[in-house]
Amino acid sequence: MGTLSLERTQRLLWLGRYMERSVTTLKFILVTYDRALDSVEGNWKGQLEELGFDNDNDDPWEFFHECLFSRTLPSSVYCSLSAACGNAMVLRDVIGTESAAYVQMAFNELELAEVSDAPLLDLQQVIDMIMAFKGSCDDFITNDAARNIVKCGISIERMDLYARLNYRLDDVRRETQKLATRIDRTGLSYDRQAFKQLIDQVFSPRFPAEITYDELGDLLGLIARVFS
Repeated sequence: MGTLSLERTQRLLWLGRYMERSVTTLKFILVTYDRALDSVEGNWKGQLEELGFDNDNDDPWEFFHECLFSRTLPSSVYCSLSAACGNAMVLRDVIGTESAAYVQMAFNELELAEVSDAPLLDLQQVIDMIMAFKGSCDDFITNDAARNIVKCGISIERMDLYARLNYRLDDVRRETQKLATRIDRTGLSYDRQAFKQLIDQVFSPRFPAEITYDELGDLLGLIARVFS
């Protein structure tokens, strides 16, 4: 396979980002929904508002239904998986029909969950299909640059969401290490200064236990700049 075009490198990056956004957001929603069932009086919307879910609805299921299935909120799982499907179909010859099929099956399972009497089971199938897609990348994406671009997209999105949600911050270092080992194998242009500053902040002895809210905002800014 020849050199990847700029359009394809961007689609590969965003395929990885949208797939990770779908699965991390979905897992976070399920955990938060479970907590809401225990205490509907608590701040069960909480961190999800950081993703743009500012629905005023005080019914937990209706709120989380919007987070999962909204066609208009860009951060909803539906919108993320729909965007991933669009990229996967265009990239089928690069990522392989098998990997593209897992993306489509994840989206199909999400649509089934929307009308299901037992949506939690179908949502678990969504997670399973996304994880299968991630595993399939090593088997079916034969172009080394393309494979690493998808994985860089996964890592940068995971870092962004963990920082945005103040969630699993201990894992941000590991994702930074993964990104560092792959980024120069992609052929992508990136902001080297921003990435260096990101590494310095993440590997500071103060991270993550002593990081302040303002510093977390700075971290988000650096993550956004890497591939801007």
